[in-house]
Amino acid sequence: MGIRIFHTGDIHIGMTFNSYPAGVRELLKAARIEVIERMVKQANREGSDLFVIAGDLFDKIKGIDKKTQAAVAEHLSKFEGSCVAILPGNHDYHTEMVDLWSSFLNFVDDRVMLLTEEKPYDLREYGLDAVIYPAGCHSKHSRENNLGWLKKMELDGDIINIGVGHGALSGISPDLDSQYFNMALEELDRIPVDVWLMGHTHITYPDKDNISNWRIYNPGTPEPDGLDCRHGGNAWIVNIEDNREVDAKRVETGKYSFMDLEFKVNQLEDYSRIQSEFNEGIKNTIARISLKGTIDEEAYRHRLKIKEDLEERLLHLILDDSELKIRINSDKIHKEFTKGSFPEQLLLSLQEDEEALQLAYEIISEVRK
Repeated sequence: MGIRIFHTGDIHIGMTFNSYPAGVRELLKAARIEVIERMVKQANREGSDLFVIAGDLFDKIKGIDKKTQAAVAEHLSKFEGSCVAILPGNHDYHTEMVDLWSSFLNFVDDRVMLLTEEKPYDLREYGLDAVIYPAGCHSKHSRENNLGWLKKMELDGDIINIGVGHGALSGISPDLDSQYFNMALEELDRIPVDVWLMGHTHITYPDKDNISNWRIYNPGTPEPDGLDCRHGGNAWIVNIEDNREVDAKRVETGKYSFMDLEFKVNQLEDYSRIQSEFNEGIKNTIARISLKGTIDEEAYRHRLKIKEDLEERLLHLILDDSELKIRINSDKIHKEFTKGSFPEQLLLSLQEDEEALQLAYEIISEVRK
């Protein structure tokens, strides 16, 4: 008998988003719970047997109130498949000293399995012909992953074997100091499970919409969480046939999106490129726009009209115009400086060298302040 799995992770319920205004902050916080409800509905529509959260369901081990825990449990209880399996990640790691998971278990039903130990979890008691082998986290940081116990195991080849892990994937995850349970793809490949369902990295791996005969999957966060998140929130639906053939499709799950864009502006017409980037369907978008270049004074003032328009259409706009400069010409020099003064004469003498003129103007302006 095969198995269909809905695979997610890195939901990070409890993120605070303190750098955003209060109204936006509350929407982003709520979205991290709402995405569970959407994913469960999608998993049900797909006829999923197993719902896997591969770490970091919660963003932290303290401060997740019981109301939030109960809301999460209520959404998970709507899953119509056989079992929900939750792995502690490095943000919501499990130790005997952490109360989060013992508290959360008071709200869930008996179809929720918490993968806290280094041991096989037999799913046959849930009617699924499969075993889960977890490699979760018992701390926030570690230079060693938790695959060691699995390397000593002899797996039953007559049953579907599912690895569920949380940690940085070498060459894919940003983990320069190897502090996040780093795992090499080759290391995972040597462990003879039928599939690895991973968490930790907030990008999707592999970067394909549909793929067959692949063993290692990482969904990325299901709800975008910052300006460095370039996708719309993803999860995997993974099918393992009884002959062990695997195929998977990526599904989009997020409500909000983030854009981080830079534009070179040297004339008024260049603003049209900004407008064309933001068409319909952006009301749930948070965007940071960085403007760079040198323009005349009229075009410089026009940036405020662009800002006003986008603020009405976007959920939130961050406009960085610190590197957008007003072009210095003789009219501006005569207007700002006394005729015959040293600054006027210096700036007029530099008109043939735009870069030197701009630098001199900025230095003189700073001194005047």
